[in-house]
Amino acid sequence: MSNTCPVMHDMKMLEPTFVSDPYAYCPALLEAPVQYSPELDAYLVTRYADVDAILQDTDQFSSSNTNVPIFPPADAAIDVLKAGDVYLPPNLINADPPRHTFVRRMVADAISPRRIRGLEPFLRQWVENAVDQIAARGHGNIYQEIGFPLPAITAFSLIGFPAEDTELLKSWCDRRVTLTYGRASEDEQVRVAESVAAFWEYTNRFIETRMANPVDDFTSDMVRHHFETPEEFTQRDIASVLFGMSLAAHETTTNLISNGVRRLMENREQWEKLVADPSLIPNAVEECLRYDTPVITWRRRAKQDIEIQGILIPENATIMMMFFSANWDPARFENPEVFDVVRKEARNHLTFGKGVHFCSGAPLARLEMKIVLENLVAKVPNMNIVPGQKFEFTPNIAMRGPNSLLVTV
Repeated sequence: MSNTCPVMHDMKMLEPTFVSDPYAYCPALLEAPVQYSPELDAYLVTRYADVDAILQDTDQFSSSNTNVPIFPPADAAIDVLKAGDVYLPPNLINADPPRHTFVRRMVADAISPRRIRGLEPFLRQWVENAVDQIAARGHGNIYQEIGFPLPAITAFSLIGFPAEDTELLKSWCDRRVTLTYGRASEDEQVRVAESVAAFWEYTNRFIETRMANPVDDFTSDMVRHHFETPEEFTQRDIASVLFGMSLAAHETTTNLISNGVRRLMENREQWEKLVADPSLIPNAVEECLRYDTPVITWRRRAKQDIEIQGILIPENATIMMMFFSANWDPARFENPEVFDVVRKEARNHLTFGKGVHFCSGAPLARLEMKIVLENLVAKVPNMNIVPGQKFEFTPNIAMRGPNSLLVTV
């Protein structure tokens, strides 16, 4: 017999109190493995073992709602998207097998270790220059000068977008999450929709250039797959993959860099460990991903009535996997509230997902963060956070990182 699902009345995920510190809610969330949120009409799954199981179960849980706005967009924003012919068919994060399997295989081939190795010298040079500028000035903004531009430049370089278009493309990416995962005003929704439509048009025009003249880049690989199976993988499918990649790579890695550097500065003894022994950096990256995850929640849809820990979740209900509380579950991580760069089990975090939907860009995100920390440790070992600054976050249910991080060196 099913139990009554506890209702989480006190946690408003789009309110400043939550956005500024979701981890303060972990004790209450972890008290019960499943809780219902009236605010979002969703079942919150809070503990590590249950989130881990859902991530790997595509028979009972669908990814079809991943890109669905949590609140219906304003009519004016919908009109802008319709006018721009913006529609993302199921392909990667919003697709289930067998469609997901078909597309992921192509994407995995295109984001090959060879291609990532080819990007590394460029990324190292870019980060070195950025950190040198901060060092010469004596102060800087990690988010503005490294966290925001680096993942965008990396993703766009991988895709093949021209370097001279980077600033324009970055301007179209800002605050896109508010349209899908937030509760933006109508005016802001329209502004974001206009940026999305512009990015969508640019992406389709770029695909056409690669269809005419393919080269050695990710987009050209997608074009070749389109030519091989034009009906199964259309030009719109290519645009959908590129669009999703640019958002995922940009938002998640930006948050990883900003969150991680902030936590290292706030836990000075952990930073000093990296200064003394840079070989600890790869594990520190994993602890940054666990301790202050760049993706705090992710959604699934119940394909059928299902019980989780005695709670009945009805068919088609929205399930919200609480990555941040799962990564702080004491049943999985000893003293999870402690930031520890030598934590042995740090890599067991759920931030990149599990199973067939494990993040394709995880190796690239890890590489970017590793390069950033290596340069900061070597060039500005005495770096500190500017005291008294107030961290601002874009209110949304999925992606979380500060929009500014001021430091002195």
